[in-house]
Amino acid sequence: MKGARQARLAVLTTGRQDYSILRSTLCLLRDDRRFDLLLWVGGMHLAPRHGLTVDAIIGDRLPITARLAFLAEPEDPVADAGRALAMVAAALASGKPDALLLLGDRTETCAAALAATMHGTPIVHLHGGEESEGAIDNSLRHAITKMSHLHLVSHESHARRVRQMGEPDASVRVVGAAGLDNLYRDDLPDRAALERRLGGLLTDPIVVVTLHPTTLGGSAEEEANELAAAMEGLVATWVITQPNADRGGDVIRQMWTRWAEGRPRTFVVDALGERNFWGLLKIASAMLGNSSAGIIEGPAAGLPVINVGDRQAGRLRTPHVVDVPFERDSIAQALGGALMPKRRQELAGVTSPFPSGAAAPRIIEALSAWDIPITPRKRFVDRPTTEGVAQ
Repeated sequence: MKGARQARLAVLTTGRQDYSILRSTLCLLRDDRRFDLLLWVGGMHLAPRHGLTVDAIIGDRLPITARLAFLAEPEDPVADAGRALAMVAAALASGKPDALLLLGDRTETCAAALAATMHGTPIVHLHGGEESEGAIDNSLRHAITKMSHLHLVSHESHARRVRQMGEPDASVRVVGAAGLDNLYRDDLPDRAALERRLGGLLTDPIVVVTLHPTTLGGSAEEEANELAAAMEGLVATWVITQPNADRGGDVIRQMWTRWAEGRPRTFVVDALGERNFWGLLKIASAMLGNSSAGIIEGPAAGLPVINVGDRQAGRLRTPHVVDVPFERDSIAQALGGALMPKRRQELAGVTSPFPSGAAAPRIIEALSAWDIPITPRKRFVDRPTTEGVAQ
C-alpha cells in the first residue's frame, strides 16, 4: 500500500474456513508497521455450536477490533447475511479503513463486499477465480471478484479466469494458497496431544471426514446417510468435523451426533482449530467428504482424498483426489482403495500445483505495492473471445 502514512487495512474472518487460510497473513500484518490492522471477527467464530473458534484467534495474540455477532439461533442464511451487511457497514463507518480484505465465497463474505462497495471502500479478494460448481459459493465468489480491486489468487489458471471476467492485468497477482502455510508451522500437536484433545486413542487407519450441504441440488439428509452407510462397512478411526453454517447444515450435524453415539473409534467435533486440524493431517490415512480442504489441504499433506458429489466440481485437482457420487457402494470401494498402502506409494512425490513456499509474504508484498484507489472506480477490460481458461 503505497504512501508515507500507515495503511489501515480491515480484515474480516467469519469462521474456521477462512481463519485457517488467513492466519499466517494476519500474523505478518500485526507485526508490520506499514499496516494498521483492523481485525473483524464474526459469524461462526462467536457461536458455541461451531466451536467458539474466536478462542484460537485470541490464542494467536491477534488483536480483535470488532466482534460481529450476525449468526442467529437457529441459523437463517438469508437473515444472517442481512445482519452481516449491516454490521460490516457500521464497522466500515466507524473504523474508516483504507481497504477491506476478504477471502473466499461465503454468503456473509459477499454481504461484506456489498457493504464495502456501497461505502466506497476498495476490496482485496483472496482465492478468486476458482470453481465449485455444486454450491452457491461459486456465484458468490465471482460476484465478490467483480466488486474487488486487488485480486490475490492461488494459481495462474485462476488468474486467467479473473482476467477473463474483465479485471485489469495489474490488479491480479498469483500468491499461492495461504492455507498451505500451515505446513511450515513448528507448533503442530503430535498424536498424544491430539488424543488428549479428542479424549480417545487415534488408532490407524485414521480418516478425517467433513461433509457440507451441497446447496445446489441434492438432499443433505440423503447424502449424509449414503456417506455414513459407506463408512459402516469399513474399520477405521473416524474424526468427523461438523459442517459450516449453511442451509442443510443442521440436518448433517444432527445425523453425525446420532450416528456416533456408542460407536467405537469415532469422534465428532464442532471445530478442531487449524493447529489441531493440520496436526491431524500429519498422522491421518485419508480424507473423506466434500470440503475444499480435501482438494487443497489434503493433497498438500500427501493424503489420498475421496471427494463425494459435485460440490467441488471445477476445482483444480491433483491425483490424490478420487471423485465419486453420493452412492454408498462407490464411496466404500474408493475409500477402501485409498486406505491400501500401495495408494500412498503411488502418490509419493506428487506435488501440489500451487506455488511453493509460504504465501503470506507474497500477500504482504502485493499489499505493500498496491496503490489504493481513492475513488474505487472499475473499468471492464474486454478480452479476445479466443482466450481460454485452464480447467
